[in-house]
Amino acid sequence: TCGNAKEISCGDLDTSNNILATNIDAQSSCFGLSPSNGVWYVYTGNGTDVTISTDNIATNFDTQLFLYSGSCDNLNCLDSDNNSGSGETSKIEFTAEDGVNYYIYVSGNNSSGNPNGRFGLSVICVDCEAEAGNW
Repeated sequence: TCGNAKEISCGDLDTSNNILATNIDAQSSCFGLSPSNGVWYVYTGNGTDVTISTDNIATNFDTQLFLYSGSCDNLNCLDSDNNSGSGETSKIEFTAEDGVNYYIYVSGNNSSGNPNGRFGLSVICVDCEAEAGNW
């Protein structure tokens, strides 16, 4: 459930699956995509540019990603993706505000023939620390 979302941080790669998962807390739709059975994560923003992705060797099915802010009882859809990664994997890029909790839902694509399996969710953060005048 969203309330039991697994914490994930910059540089993490978490391997899991949606085989026995439910969609109890999933929203009905987010940017035109409807989530199916999936797994919840929570990422706390630190002011960096963030890429969340299932585009890695651990993923073996057609994934969808959903990104929310707010709280589990009042989620705000920020973005969703189906197949922006390689093959049937998904990827979302965003700038995370410092201290904001972002809820990530990884599910399968029910309209494909491959909606369940194992996935690797990665979080890559890039911080721009340019010093003005020192080019």
